[in-house]
Parts: sequence; C-alpha cells; structure tokens
Amino acid sequence: MRNIRFFCAALALSLVLAPLSPSARAAEAQPLLPSVREYAGAFSDVTGSWCERYVETVYETGLMDGTSAERFDPDSSLTYAQITAITARLSSLLGGGDGAFPPPEDGEAWYQPCAAYLSETCDDEMVHALLKNLSLLPQYPTAACIRRDFVWMLAGVLPDTALPPINEVSCVIDSVDQGVPAFYRAGILNGLDAYGSFGGEASLTRGAAAAMLSRIVDPAQRLHFTLKSFDLCRDILQVSPDTILLTVGERDVTAALFANQLSTSLYQRGGPADNALADAIRFWCLYHAPVPVMAEEKGILLSRQELADISQSAQSMDGYLGLSSEYWQYEHTSTALNLQLRDLYCQADWKTGESLYHSDLERLSQSLLETAAPSAALRAMDLSAVYHRLTASPFAHWTD
Repeated sequence: MRNIRFFCAALALSLVLAPLSPSARAAEAQPLLPSVREYAGAFSDVTGSWCERYVETVYETGLMDGTSAERFDPDSSLTYAQITAITARLSSLLGGGDGAFPPPEDGEAWYQPCAAYLSETCDDEMVHALLKNLSLLPQYPTAACIRRDFVWMLAGVLPDTALPPINEVSCVIDSVDQGVPAFYRAGILNGLDAYGSFGGEASLTRGAAAAMLSRIVDPAQRLHFTLKSFDLCRDILQVSPDTILLTVGERDVTAALFANQLSTSLYQRGGPADNALADAIRFWCLYHAPVPVMAEEKGILLSRQELADISQSAQSMDGYLGLSSEYWQYEHTSTALNLQLRDLYCQADWKTGESLYHSDLERLSQSLLETAAPSAALRAMDLSAVYHRLTASPFAHWTD
C-alpha cells in the first residue's frame, strides 16, 4: 500500500478516538466494490464453511472465480501468477476500471498483462520486487504464494484510506514487517491463533485469500478483536523480566535477556533434561555474552547515532516473538559491536585478523563459561512446568 507502512500517528489516534455518527458508520460500512454477478451458492464445497460468506463476496465482485463451475477449493494454494492477477484486478476495480486486461501477446504467459498493469500503475518497491521474480525465476509463477507476499502485494496497491484502524494492535507477534500490523488494526487479519500469529511463511490458501479480499472490499465484514498477549518472561518462565537468572563474569543476565535461550534449549531437548539448562548457559556464554565484554576491554563504543538507531529498531520490535525491546536492543548492540571488533582486528592484520578475532572470542567465551552461575531464581524454577507451557504456546510453532 502506498505509504501504509508509515501511518500518521495523529490520524490513527483521531480515527480510534473520534466517535462516529450513525451516518458516518453507515458510510464506513458501504462496500468498496459493487456486485457484478450473482453467487447463488455456486460452489458446493464451501457451503456452510467458515469462508462461505467471503467466497460469495469475492465471486460477486469479480475478484476470484472457482477452480471449476462447482468448486472453489478453499484449502488449495494460490500461485504467484494467480495472486498477481488477483492483485491487478483489485487495483483496477478500486481505481474505477473494469478489472479486465488484454489477452497476452504470442509467446507471453497468461498473467503477463496483469503484471504489466501493476508495473505501470504501482510504485511500491515490494510489488516490483515480486513482479521481477516472475520474469527472472522460472519456477516462481507456479510456486505456491506465501501469506506474507500476498499481504505485501495488497499493501502495495491499496490507497492510504482503505484501512482505517478499528483494533488496537501495536505488534504482530511473529512478524517484523511494518505493513502487516495495519491489516490487523483494520480488521483484515486477526491471525491464526488467539495471539494473532501471522504465519507469514505459510502457503496462502484460496479460502484465506478470499477472506482478506472480502474484508477489504466490504468494511462490514472486518473483524473486531483483542489479541491475547504473549511474553516469554511472564507467561512462560513466570518471572518478572528484570529478575536476574544468571551471572556471567561480573555481569548479571536478566530474564528479559535469557528467556529466549532458555526456552529454546528446553524445547530442543524435548523437556527439562539435565542438559537443557547447561545448554542454555553454554550457548549464552558462547554466542551472546562475549562480544559486549570484549568491546569494553578494547574500548569500542558505538556512536550516539548508532545507539539511537538501535534503540528505535528495538522499540519497533517490542513484543516480537514474545521478547521485549530490552532483548532486541542487547542483540542489535552486540551485532554492531561485533562488526566493529572484526574491523579492528582486520585493520591490524588484514590476512589473519578475522581468524585471530574469532580465536580470541572463543577463548573469552570459555573463560566466561567458567564463571557462569545460575541465580537462586533460576535454580528454583520448575523447568518441567516451563516446558509444558512452551509446548502450549505459539513458541512451539516458531521453533519447529
């Protein structure tokens, strides 16, 4: 969607807080597209199903057809060629066109006129990137489209006024794409579970596509909901994020920082095996702890601008994967320090600098591991209960 990723906060706030008059509510509920044909229960395989209403809407507005005269096949996948045609049709109809495109030239693929239309009328970078794949990757047109890419395509062609917010959603728990929350706030998406998991890498089904499109063109079908919150510290470990769980060297490691590694080790071990906690501590000391320590020893500091950029990025990811901005700030800071340390070593010796850096880092990791000590709070934690809470949470879907 043009500029949808940068919604004006003041406008969004006014839309949420300003009361609507009855006439305004009625105007808001008016369909964006007229019906151009009658459904009349055409597809027997969606009768009585969750998506029947949505299929009826996309059929009557001309956005989608069935796979035959009698079937819609809601559980089958849509290809990238098909979502290109659907997106072009939606864009044309919303712009006052008829959604029809000229037949392909000799030697052209059937979807090429649709791709050409989008290329000419849409200036969204993600749409153009996906269109480029159609021509560069031979298998791409017939490959199953994933949910994230369909949302990107829709976001690229919708006008800024198409998705006024009706829900309060600041973060989608398994997506960092800035455009996705707008679809939740507008009631186009509500996720695959109570937490609002997006499942962006999953294949897009015809039923799911029909639901998204139907809610876009008919605001009366948009969803009102409140997502269930998810926090690894509070919900899974059941401790405060500032609880100290580990001491490494002279540094305390809080639950906010250690929860992800502990949860990952427990889940990978299939439960609270004796080795699960040892794994978590070892991985923390090897991959998370040494870089900040070495940077301090070497006098490496990040600039104010770098720190400000990291803080802004971390804030934008607050809640992603059930982790706080504190965790993301630590990880992003470590990444930036790692690059500076590597450059420092390579500048000193361009031939062996990087190898020497990794050797020194490994030695430091081992020395830190020798000092690692779990806190009383960590020792008292019921890891069996933690594991069972993990398996019943969206964490299991992200890790598998």
